[in-house]
Amino acid sequence: MTETVHEQPRARRSERSLRAEAAFRARLAELGATLLEPEWLGNKAPHRVRCAVGHGCTPRPDNAMRVGICRECGGNDPKVAEERFRARLAELGASLLEPRWLGVQGAHRALCPSGHECTYTPAGLLGSRAHGCNVCALARRNAGKRSRAETEFRDRLEELGATLLEPAWLGSSTPHRVRCVNGHEVTPRPASVQQGRGICRLCIGTAPETAEAAFRDRLEELGATLLEPTWLGSQTPHRTRCSAGHKCRPTPSNASIWGICLRCRGWDSNAFYVLTNDDTAVLKLGITSGDGHQRLARHAADGFTTVHRFLTELPDGVAPALERHVLATLKLAGEHPVRGREYFPDRARALVLDVVDNYPINQPSDTRKVSS
Repeated sequence: MTETVHEQPRARRSERSLRAEAAFRARLAELGATLLEPEWLGNKAPHRVRCAVGHGCTPRPDNAMRVGICRECGGNDPKVAEERFRARLAELGASLLEPRWLGVQGAHRALCPSGHECTYTPAGLLGSRAHGCNVCALARRNAGKRSRAETEFRDRLEELGATLLEPAWLGSSTPHRVRCVNGHEVTPRPASVQQGRGICRLCIGTAPETAEAAFRDRLEELGATLLEPTWLGSQTPHRTRCSAGHKCRPTPSNASIWGICLRCRGWDSNAFYVLTNDDTAVLKLGITSGDGHQRLARHAADGFTTVHRFLTELPDGVAPALERHVLATLKLAGEHPVRGREYFPDRARALVLDVVDNYPINQPSDTRKVSS
């Protein structure tokens, strides 16, 4: 048995519903459209309509006043939108890389006319934005306009007689190709130049080749011989034999200030120590010179009050060699420093003391407290 559905009398509808229907019909008449529905379905229900051009569509009354009635005429139809999007890309000279349509709000990968890989959004490209490439947009915004950093950088180059070789500004933290007043091609960072670090490392002597040449000149001046087969860098100690025949390891950056041989200056390390901080369970090993009292007192103030080994008056070169041997053994054992390069977990103490006590030259152990 089929149930008969009786149409609700118009008189029983709310005034609001009646006003919505009247407004919808008026909007259709205004746009030259024809309502195909035999009855009112509600303000939020799609109604079959034929637009003025003849397209069949189903607008909702509550949207008709705001977004229109025909998606195809308004360019919101997916197929129409995609066709318009592709046409606009072709007009701009861009190439679409996206293999499928992602919708009017989807970001579509493409190559802009300048060859940048970027993303275009159909809604944006077909709307208020004329171009979707961020790189090109940034270039247009910066065209004819210099930032304060660029202006200061260019002024500084001019002041130093240098020439900027970069065709465009790359940012204050990015190296820029520059030719200094002496013809060296270098790549200073504008931010570093503004901090007073200069533009040419060759001219100020901090370039690797310049530093090496200066170190070799200093060794020749002091009558010393470089034992390293290759340059290790200005901050790395280099094996050297001084004019007195002592083997030493000066650091090139300090050679002109402190000299090259500690023994010749009376600073040779001839003592080795092993300390622990019982509160933190950390072990400290190291070398010093003379009686070592000041060095141990300084460590005691840092909590390293227990002295497990303190070997003094060691023969030339033994203390540094012993320290290197202990550090190498710890590395092979998988023990890593907990701070700096000479602080280790106290669990490594037995290994350290075993290495020290069996080293070819040692002295009786001494375990005592040192006051700070």
